[in-house]
Amino acid sequence: MAEKKPRASNLELLRILCMLLVIGDHLTGQGGIADYGSYASSFAFCLIGCGSRIGCSVFILIGGWFLCEQPFRTRRLLSLWLSLWLYTVPVTLLCALGGLSVSFGTLRWAAFPASTRQLWFVSDYLVLLLCTPLLNRLLAGMSRAGHRGMLAVLAVPLILYPTLWGEDGALTDPAWMFLYEYLLIAYLRRWPDNRLSRTLRHRSVSLALGLGLPLLNTAARAWLEWQGHTDGKAFQYIAYYRTALGALPNLLAALALFYLFQGLNLGSRRWINGLAGTTLGVYILHQVPAFRDFLWNGVFHAQAHQGAVGYALFVIAAVFAGGAAIDAVRSRLVLRPLENSPPFRALCAKGDALAAKLQTGD
Repeated sequence: MAEKKPRASNLELLRILCMLLVIGDHLTGQGGIADYGSYASSFAFCLIGCGSRIGCSVFILIGGWFLCEQPFRTRRLLSLWLSLWLYTVPVTLLCALGGLSVSFGTLRWAAFPASTRQLWFVSDYLVLLLCTPLLNRLLAGMSRAGHRGMLAVLAVPLILYPTLWGEDGALTDPAWMFLYEYLLIAYLRRWPDNRLSRTLRHRSVSLALGLGLPLLNTAARAWLEWQGHTDGKAFQYIAYYRTALGALPNLLAALALFYLFQGLNLGSRRWINGLAGTTLGVYILHQVPAFRDFLWNGVFHAQAHQGAVGYALFVIAAVFAGGAAIDAVRSRLVLRPLENSPPFRALCAKGDALAAKLQTGD
């Protein structure tokens, strides 16, 4: 049997950085710590919260890069659903038992977490994973010209319209953009000689787009926040470009960061890979609806430190470190035993067999 190749750590490091950006955006948007009273403070907090949607796109690009060339694994889908359920139910119950205000609707959501938009990224990623056998079957029989044409047609409602008008088009659900990003990264992998890939492999270009575009958006948003010009058309575009998956600046920045880190030669670092494996768990844990307000202002008292940039950076690091530690323990003690159980393995075997038929058309 061939020895399994160690997993390279370059894209795993990018996953960690993206999760830090996601936490930063949630802290500034939900915790009440942001202060826009001066340009320096406004710029700092806009910068801390500038990369959440870019990070989401990067996660899809990294996943799609590998999934488009691999057979479907039911284990990946079920493990993600279990990870979601094994956080939402226990954490919500603990919050209720601890005396926090937890409504019946919140308890009901905790039992069926993938059915609502509370944790939209995981819900839509589960949908994307379900679709990968059919997507890969579609791509396997598609020519380069057909693949490129499909991307061009879908780009009109998903990218062109939102970018030009600063608002969502007809296809508003993020799942559509996840689908597009999957198809796009599959094209870039299947035909690596394409013009976009050749351009983004230049480090100067990937740096300019991956860092320059978010910094330009941050500078403009910080000035508008500081001046109080948040009701005008300019702020609509700047805010939309920061938060919309389909906005071209976000997509270009995500692609540029993907290629920038893909070009790094870090080898395989066990600690990086281990931390990267906790990122989705960290995301779920710190965004459980019954818990997140208590996290920001019950544990860290973010509003009491409004305007403290250093404290905001400390909270981001602490949330990631604490969440990663909890996720590592939960995986070892709960998730892995469930994954190794006979019922789980049997379900995975049936799911893999069904997916193989769907992917090959047999």
